[in-house]
Amino acid sequence: MPGVIGKDDSVRKRKRAADISAKSEGAKPRKAPKTKTEDTQSQILSWESQILESPDYYGNIANLQKHISQVDSQPETATLAAVALCRVFCRLIASEALVRRKDASDKDAQTVQMLRQRLREYVQGMSGWIGSEDGAMESTALTLLMRVAKEEVSQEPKRAEQAWRTSQSVFTLVLKALLEDVNADDARQEFVEKYVEEHDDVRFYTFLGIKQYFEETSNREEDRLFSALDLLSKIEGVPEAQEQLEDWYGEEPKSKKHPLLSLNAHLKIAQEAWLSIFRSPLTHDHRKKILNMMTRQVLPWFVTKVETLTDFLTDSFNAGGSTALLALSGIFYLITKKNIDYPDFYPKLYSLLDEDVLHSKHRSRFFRLLDSCMSSTHLPAALVASFIKRFARLSLQAPPGAIVWIVPWTYNMLKSHPTCTFMLHRAYHPAHTIYAQNPDYEASGMDDFFDPKETDPMLTRAIDSSLWELETLSTHYHPNVATLAKIIGEQFTKREYQLEDFLDHSYASLVDAELGKALKKVPVVEFEIPKRIVTAEDGGLNSLGSLLESAIKAS
Repeated sequence: MPGVIGKDDSVRKRKRAADISAKSEGAKPRKAPKTKTEDTQSQILSWESQILESPDYYGNIANLQKHISQVDSQPETATLAAVALCRVFCRLIASEALVRRKDASDKDAQTVQMLRQRLREYVQGMSGWIGSEDGAMESTALTLLMRVAKEEVSQEPKRAEQAWRTSQSVFTLVLKALLEDVNADDARQEFVEKYVEEHDDVRFYTFLGIKQYFEETSNREEDRLFSALDLLSKIEGVPEAQEQLEDWYGEEPKSKKHPLLSLNAHLKIAQEAWLSIFRSPLTHDHRKKILNMMTRQVLPWFVTKVETLTDFLTDSFNAGGSTALLALSGIFYLITKKNIDYPDFYPKLYSLLDEDVLHSKHRSRFFRLLDSCMSSTHLPAALVASFIKRFARLSLQAPPGAIVWIVPWTYNMLKSHPTCTFMLHRAYHPAHTIYAQNPDYEASGMDDFFDPKETDPMLTRAIDSSLWELETLSTHYHPNVATLAKIIGEQFTKREYQLEDFLDHSYASLVDAELGKALKKVPVVEFEIPKRIVTAEDGGLNSLGSLLESAIKAS
């Protein structure tokens, strides 16, 4: 028979169940086991703490550098190790642990030597990240290296000066990496924006570093020159007064005679950096890049040795083509700002007016510069007439985007130089040479006196000619051009045109403007779709088909 469960047993079992429930409610949840990555990251932070606690753990620096070298396989761990080592070296530099003292023991001297070697290895490894396809990694490397450089240049004055100038300093090695890696465009942009433009001492020593770098002929390679020009082209802040020199990345100079506090010293070192570029073997592409930034990033730095720039610009101007167009602004700057004498400037400018200039991608820039060069009201009428006539002749083959600038420019020039308005209308007078040489001009007409082959604008006889080319443009196929050309035949009662409104036009912009107009009246189109193209209704070929057949047989 079944056994009887006693009362005590029942109570005992219920208590056991209650105890289990209570234990389960009060028990802590089990922790998930750490992953290998988390263990490694914890180990990195532990190594960093140990290094900062005691010199006995300096060997951990090598362990951290091993993780940095594994950046391709473990980027997160490598980045954490790089940040940890940055903090380590910043603390060590600040505590002067890398300074060799005269009374130091051999063991301490060896420790200092070891730490310096580890720092060079760290900088070399992080410099390898500059130019990386990973923009975040590149930016991190630049930030960490410049943070270490900040500690170096913030030491006592003598060591700080060495940290800015010596070839093995962190700052110099960073600049070297920026110059030698062709793919470091983003890093150079960040370097200029965050450090060069924000801090006067960084800009000063950047120019000094470029000067020293290119003084060695082995560094004057084509790609490195392009990198230097790319970096220099981004530097736009030129100090104009000594009071502006007040933003420092390192310690503020103590001595009032320090070159960092001298505006002339800043201008001179920038000038020497550029001269080191000019002394290098420059290719055609190098010249074009320099000319593109000549008036903004080069000329403002030059106070002396302007003759070097004059020679460079003159050679580029004489080369013709697009190079001459780019050199035009620099030449004009030297003439107007530096009082450089260039007697053949206007004949050379006149020689640039050819068919190619109106189709060039630098057309808008050239038009702006030419308008500035021709803005003086003291220019001879014969010279102005030659430029007007030359443009009028070129407009017969020019694209509409160029013509819509030529016509308003001609209008402005004629208003500024009333003597040239004879080119529009010259009333008959028998004593005038033109009519005296052509007495029957009404019946047989007369030849154009303008000599397009003459290179001297003072001798082209354009002043004796007329602007019949602009009259021809009044029947141009493009309605905007035709309408604009008619202003030359009207009374000159309008104010001068704002030429900026007519620049940067192209076929696309003119077509878009035309298509964007609202139709006042919908055009009526009537057409009939033919059933046959080359065959007749009753069979055989029609006239078009017969013509095609004869053409095929003839070929």
